[in-house]
Amino acid sequence: MVDTDTTPARVPAAASANVTMPLTPRRSSVARVPAADEDHSLAKRPGRGRDRSTSVASAMMDGDGTMTDARRPVGMGRSGGPGSERETVAMTADTAPEAIGYLMQVLGSRVMAYGSPDGGIREARPGRLVCIDTTEGTVIGVVTGVIARDGAGGTPAAGPVAVDIATIGEAERLDDGGLGAVHRGVTRHPRVGDPVALAAADDMAAIFAPATDTTITVGHVYGAPEVQAHLHMDALLGRHFAILGTTGSGKSCAVSLLLHRVLEGFPHGHVVVLDPHNEYREAFGDISHVVDPAGMSLPYWLMTGEELASVFLGPRLHDHVAELMVLLDALLDAKRKSPIGRQSPDTVTVDSPIPYRLSDLRKALDDQVGSLSRSEDVRPYMRLINRLDGLMGDPRFAFMFSGSLMRISMVDVISTLLRMPTDGAPLTLVDLSGVPSEVVEVVVSLFCRIVFDFQLFASEVQSAPVLLVCEEAHRYAPADTTSGFTSTRRALGRIAKEGRKYGLGLGLVSQRPSELDPEILSQCNTVMALRLSNERDLIYVRGALPDDAGDLAGVLPALATAQALVVGVASPMPMRINLDLLTPRQQPRRGAASFSDSWTRETWDRAYVQEVIGRWRYPRQQ
Repeated sequence: MVDTDTTPARVPAAASANVTMPLTPRRSSVARVPAADEDHSLAKRPGRGRDRSTSVASAMMDGDGTMTDARRPVGMGRSGGPGSERETVAMTADTAPEAIGYLMQVLGSRVMAYGSPDGGIREARPGRLVCIDTTEGTVIGVVTGVIARDGAGGTPAAGPVAVDIATIGEAERLDDGGLGAVHRGVTRHPRVGDPVALAAADDMAAIFAPATDTTITVGHVYGAPEVQAHLHMDALLGRHFAILGTTGSGKSCAVSLLLHRVLEGFPHGHVVVLDPHNEYREAFGDISHVVDPAGMSLPYWLMTGEELASVFLGPRLHDHVAELMVLLDALLDAKRKSPIGRQSPDTVTVDSPIPYRLSDLRKALDDQVGSLSRSEDVRPYMRLINRLDGLMGDPRFAFMFSGSLMRISMVDVISTLLRMPTDGAPLTLVDLSGVPSEVVEVVVSLFCRIVFDFQLFASEVQSAPVLLVCEEAHRYAPADTTSGFTSTRRALGRIAKEGRKYGLGLGLVSQRPSELDPEILSQCNTVMALRLSNERDLIYVRGALPDDAGDLAGVLPALATAQALVVGVASPMPMRINLDLLTPRQQPRRGAASFSDSWTRETWDRAYVQEVIGRWRYPRQQ
């Protein structure tokens, strides 16, 4: 045992904004802090069952470079006892402090710890969890930044290491040294001088242990490969989620992994995925039902008056007021003449989902033209008639504007879309890649509105929960209100704000979160953020992250593929995870073609070109 008889350093007040300790420990006087475990990068914590009231409260260094130890019993004054000015401490390797540093600054939920650059604090990295043992329990924090202070005389990085920590939860320390029940938030803040230690394996297991409710496993906690990452399923789906990440970060694989984990345990779910690039067809195989333009039946009569006007007049329909009024009048007349509309014509509106004949709509327009007295007034009517003829004759629009669709049952449309019954395929993939650009906004808006309206009226009895996942969400709900897609943004916004009341969950997937409507994204209570490098996206995500975890966004540019930061109600605590790998048959279609592989041999010929042109011209016949 080595005796130390040095003057104890004073612990700075909590109000101090900056603490500098440009000093070097005297290794001959104090036992070195144990290094982190090499296998799992977790600090070993022997003797955790001992009385923590005699733990080291602070370890400082004097200006001459000697280490002093202000070790005092917990609950006593800074002097170590009544009337005492200093305390002499003897330490051996067996009783060496297990902490990697000590708190020197406490500012609400943000704290800062300092430690020797030769100690375990070197293992503190952004995203790692730490435990701060106090007199009242244990505060759990996550490392957000690490800084090496300059030493005396300006020596680079010779001084102590400062670690910025965001406190995120707390727990009781059990008699055996383990953690009890872990709770979000901090009600009992730590004090200056409290020791900070890296969360050990058993601590991590307690922090991220699956709750009593249903959870799904999506990966392993960063820094602790033996600890699985669990997400609370009901909180994830019922309170909306967002998956954000740049191209190539593993975003699509994260979506596939999440849905596979859900449907493996719950094969009678009801999931609708809006897939603009047809990348998930192979990933879900037999458990999915694909709806594409070749087999899609989306009757025109399901559209509201505004949606039909968007097809006829384009996104700037409000600039054509005269044509808009003509179309709505003709639409109302056609619906009232339909077999269902004639039963109660006074209750029929332009938004009523009533089957009507396109021929009746055209006849209503022709009748209005015949009643005109001046030829110059005919132009709005003729433009509408020509547009209607074009829609009915273009094979690309056959899935929406075909005379045979009047006989399609609304029960068949919704049963197929929402998989009721599932028939072994609980997931509907809506392939939007072949939908003409002129109507893709209307198609997305129509799908979203049908799902919401069905859940709205189903809630009066007993609604079956439905999950709607929207890929490329920034495209259909843009932050820029002048870029079009007004109806889709409105439909998704309504689902985001009100869907949870009616058993409708929303999943937003985007590679450009800064271009996504902030009001819609703010309704997502769980965020899974993969690698992001665009500065605008980083700033946006930093402000959107729940759980006071905005500082963790600093690690996003450095995340590897299939690594993610998960925060929100579905996560026990904000966590950095390594996502599980998918089997080849569960992986989405790769977005980038292999030029080096394709261009080494002669594969494509005239027959290939002819086949593609056939699908281009006659999509419904393929």
